[in-house]
Amino acid sequence: MNDATEQRSMTEGDAANHYYSEQYLELQKEPVLYAWEIDHAPPYAWSSSLLMGAVYWTIGLGFFIFDDRHVAGQLTLFFMVLGLISVFYCRCLTDPNQLYHYRMTAKGIYYSQQDNIPAMAYTIARGIGWLLILVSLIAMGLVGPLALAGAGAGAFLAFKITKMKPRIRHYGCIYKGSGEILFFGKVYGVEIMEIPASGGEYAVIFNQPKEYDKVLRDIIQALPQYKVIEAATRKEFGY
Repeated sequence: MNDATEQRSMTEGDAANHYYSEQYLELQKEPVLYAWEIDHAPPYAWSSSLLMGAVYWTIGLGFFIFDDRHVAGQLTLFFMVLGLISVFYCRCLTDPNQLYHYRMTAKGIYYSQQDNIPAMAYTIARGIGWLLILVSLIAMGLVGPLALAGAGAGAFLAFKITKMKPRIRHYGCIYKGSGEILFFGKVYGVEIMEIPASGGEYAVIFNQPKEYDKVLRDIIQALPQYKVIEAATRKEFGY
């Protein structure tokens, strides 16, 4: 997101999908020393998405094994397809990669964070959502109470898809006070935490490999009162 886009968002505003911190608005007034953008994949994103799909696949397998009616094959196919759709729905729409746009200033760092989802993906997802609603209604007319829960879950998922919109959050961290700088080189990440946390200064910073050492060095120099800690694992780092 460029400066013109962000300024337009602030003036036109979509309060439901945008959040601006006080630090972000204050740091916007400062001259930018350098800026960069990074596409970051959340940890365990595919694992959690596959787990969601496995729920529907298990229901479909149950119909295939325990129901000898002719309609069982259709229900098995329905839940298998629903499981596949739910995997990509979760991975691409509810747990997508995060796009960060950072700007470093002498006073602090501010950045925007948004779900990295192309506009076309929302259009396709909404179309699939309406199709799922129709298929779910048909499925509920074909089967008994045992399948109603699964079909209802499909309809609920479909309604959620049709209302999806991108969210953009704008954060800032002003250099002050004391606290901790936690970094993890394997993801080129740096986390700034003011202590006590009531000060409100916090930032999660991901970098391109070539910029990582420079950014980390500049942050440490700007925050001499902060304790510098290297995370041993991604779990410890938290991202």
